[in-house]
Amino acid sequence: MKKIIALFLSLMMLVALAACAPVEESQPTSEFSVPLDDASYVFQAATDATPLPGGAVIALAAAESGFESGAEAMLWKGIQTFASNFGYTAQSFTYGSAEIATAEDALRQASESGAALVVCRGEEMAKALYAIQGNYPGVQYLLFDDEPHNEDYTSYSTDTSVHCVLFQEEQVGYLAGYASVMEGYTTLGFVGEDEIPSVVRYCTGFLQGAQEAAEQQGEEVSLRVWYTGKIEDESIVSSRVTEWYRNGTGLILANGSSLLQNTVDAANQTGGRVFATDWDQNELGERVLGSAIKCYNAAVQQQLYSFFSGNGAWSQEDAGHTEKIGFTDGSVALAGSTWRFSNFSERQYERLYEQLRNSDLKVEAYADMDTLPDTPSVTLEIQN
Repeated sequence: MKKIIALFLSLMMLVALAACAPVEESQPTSEFSVPLDDASYVFQAATDATPLPGGAVIALAAAESGFESGAEAMLWKGIQTFASNFGYTAQSFTYGSAEIATAEDALRQASESGAALVVCRGEEMAKALYAIQGNYPGVQYLLFDDEPHNEDYTSYSTDTSVHCVLFQEEQVGYLAGYASVMEGYTTLGFVGEDEIPSVVRYCTGFLQGAQEAAEQQGEEVSLRVWYTGKIEDESIVSSRVTEWYRNGTGLILANGSSLLQNTVDAANQTGGRVFATDWDQNELGERVLGSAIKCYNAAVQQQLYSFFSGNGAWSQEDAGHTEKIGFTDGSVALAGSTWRFSNFSERQYERLYEQLRNSDLKVEAYADMDTLPDTPSVTLEIQN
């Protein structure tokens, strides 16, 4: 009996001590999936999130041809997906047709349609938005890939009704450069039209990624760079890149739709390989090793949720400001709908992405070719 009483008292003391012990708070966990196929992305709100009100109209103003494929097509897909999932209405207003002749006409029609938010993208829309922003009270705007500016780029101004989103091209380029060298290509090329900041960031990111992979592999890599300028005769581009391939260049990253097509044509003739940019363009053929993409579909869905969860208005942090997106929120990627790498696996890609996202590896942004990163394992040749 005494033993039973003693055991009972011991148990009671243990319970009391447990009750006094500090309770370890459960930490919220956030799962992140390394992006591969932007086209399949569907935004999922947190299970305990307040439901969105729905009912409003979201408009996309874009060139008529942009809905066939490309960045605007992915934006439209994202808007439609979001509208369907959260109870909104998606509308599109295109220019380039007899009814709507210019970007500004399309943007005005979208603004006068009753839409709560108008989405647009690129240089022409940036100029149009510069002209009309603030003229339609109650209408908000989401601009991708540019900021509102005048015709000659001497004046930039963003109204509080506008939120701008820029992708970090240097991060996209880094993924392509690293993957190319890990795949076994040590003689590389880069072709872009203008030596402007966004294109330079692609190039210098490509350079940095190639350097990291070359250092890891103990390789010596060369990179030829050519900013073509405005060339009306496309045969000049085809001739130059064909010559590169025939003289040993194994892979060229081409930025710009016409440059990409010329490079793919040259690769088909010579057996070279190509890296595309901006959106998934692997469908151009087997010579396209991969696409270093901006995740327009994912990004627009995330931006729409942020906007409508803020009662249909841009927050103080977003209104009139520009946001740069990339690794942190999964807005850049290597397109994996068709994974054509033999030596660079998806698992290696995921590991690289996490290292970049956690800042274990660094990517610097450069706006011109005057100051460049130190790349002891990559020899750079800039051609005129």
